[in-house]
Amino acid sequence: MKQLFWRDAATPDSNKCQLAYICKTTGNDRHFFRGAHAHSQISEITFILNGKSRYFLRDKFFNVKANEVMFCSQGLIHEEGYLLPSICIGLYGDPFSMIGKGFLLQLDQSVFTALAELAKDAYHLLEIQQGEIVENLVLNVIVPKIYALIHQSGNHFKLIEHTICPQKINLVKQYIDHHFQESVNINHLSSKNNSSRSYVEHRFKDHFRRSPINYLTSRRIGEAQTVLICRPNYPITHIAFDVGFNSLPQFDHAFVKVSGISPSAYRSKYS
Repeated sequence: MKQLFWRDAATPDSNKCQLAYICKTTGNDRHFFRGAHAHSQISEITFILNGKSRYFLRDKFFNVKANEVMFCSQGLIHEEGYLLPSICIGLYGDPFSMIGKGFLLQLDQSVFTALAELAKDAYHLLEIQQGEIVENLVLNVIVPKIYALIHQSGNHFKLIEHTICPQKINLVKQYIDHHFQESVNINHLSSKNNSSRSYVEHRFKDHFRRSPINYLTSRRIGEAQTVLICRPNYPITHIAFDVGFNSLPQFDHAFVKVSGISPSAYRSKYS
């Protein structure tokens, strides 16, 4: 895993899309789990290079595999889980705002390979600090090509849309998504929605394939992972408390259990 940054959050122009970073994941990273997270300013275009897995996108799991392009816009919660070999391009802004908040685009191998080679070229150019060239390549070549492929017959295109879920269960998930940094009490959430804890846990697991507590942990760890990557000098102790843990040992234990690696080792993998 390695993430190369071009612009930080202090410099983007809100009126246009701009390059933020490019991340490369290899087969050696498949043992590391990426928790549920969202980017408030950044959209991501991910090229799945090899393998297959199940990614949690918005509020359900999707099967993803090699030769697919995945797009997640700003604010869309996603959980890649065990990482597949891929190239991920992060952009300030939303280049596909006219299409939807997220999508999966399955392509023929030859078409995908040509597109993925452009993404790999962008990564290698960013390695040698050619950010302006990379930004031009992404915004004026790669994004228009994806637009054209979406509207080309024969390609399998799937929008990531909200799924039907009981309102009470959806409210629990929304509360966790917006308040995971705080103390979250499932008993209190259940009674607040006039439901028993057992009902909430059972129905939550039916729809999201995990308990509310496990989802809460994934949200906390996923956001912690983002901070570890994007703020390399920010103290790990501060991150632990910022995402809702009560102590550093509690955070370390949960992080290793979810990610398969310690917070400091995870940070070094991306640097």
